[in-house]
Amino acid sequence: MQIKTKTVVTFSAAALFAVAVQTAAFGSAEPTGMKAILTVPHEFDMLVKSGHIQGLACSEKGIYLSHQRGLAKIDWGGKLVKHIVVPGHLGGIACANGRIYGAFIIRRREDMKDGKPGLLRVWDEELNQIDEKAFQETAGAVGVLGDTIYYAIGHDKKPHRPCSVKRLGLDLADRGNLTFDFGYDIKYGIQAIATDGRSLICANYGGVSLVNPAFTSFKKLKCPSFAEGFALVPKSIAKRETPVFIAVRALGGNMKGWRKDPANNPPRLRLEFYAFDGETFTNITETPDGVLK
Repeated sequence: MQIKTKTVVTFSAAALFAVAVQTAAFGSAEPTGMKAILTVPHEFDMLVKSGHIQGLACSEKGIYLSHQRGLAKIDWGGKLVKHIVVPGHLGGIACANGRIYGAFIIRRREDMKDGKPGLLRVWDEELNQIDEKAFQETAGAVGVLGDTIYYAIGHDKKPHRPCSVKRLGLDLADRGNLTFDFGYDIKYGIQAIATDGRSLICANYGGVSLVNPAFTSFKKLKCPSFAEGFALVPKSIAKRETPVFIAVRALGGNMKGWRKDPANNPPRLRLEFYAFDGETFTNITETPDGVLK
């Protein structure tokens, strides 16, 4: 056999070690894509009245989805495991330390015995309430990084620049507020907060930004809208070293489409996957025929 060209490739010891570690951890090189997760028709019919999904969080035990009137848990196959009703308009959620943290945009008046409209509620991974704390400020999103909870204050529908975040300890003790400017107009405040384990990633209707824990530096990222919720996927589920995030995509027209004909067009969600290289989110969701979207 005639060989026309010959290419010699060399690898550093560090590169070979990285491949060995990855192979030992996951059995082979990182896969190219991940299959989308679809919820079961009619299991989310509660959204006909409550509207769209507000937030998403996940752990090895399942995926958690918040909406205006409740909180749901689905398994990694998309089937509903449990749904609970909540005392008001639940916004974004976060999962850390075996707990689900939920920030409320609006509370029902009958539940505001303390006169404080804001609320951070905490559940275990089976959706049993274990803690809560009321605040004068309401919030649209919540995130957890290390030993700090970030409670994103405000829900102004008018375009605005300054934002505020309340910092709390894991015991819900107040650590003070921070005010900052993303450098572009946003609406409804921060809608979702996730983390890659080192920085916070804040999503809103004006963009998505990578933020250091002190909120003193920001970088706008290239990605689609994550305002309805996104979260870092556990490595045991993603089966790769590259950080992978899961995000909510509504099928059938979201709120307006679902309400027109819920019998034939029930609320249904598609959960997609995005690899993150520190600057850009790349959709790695496979279509039914196995091709990347």
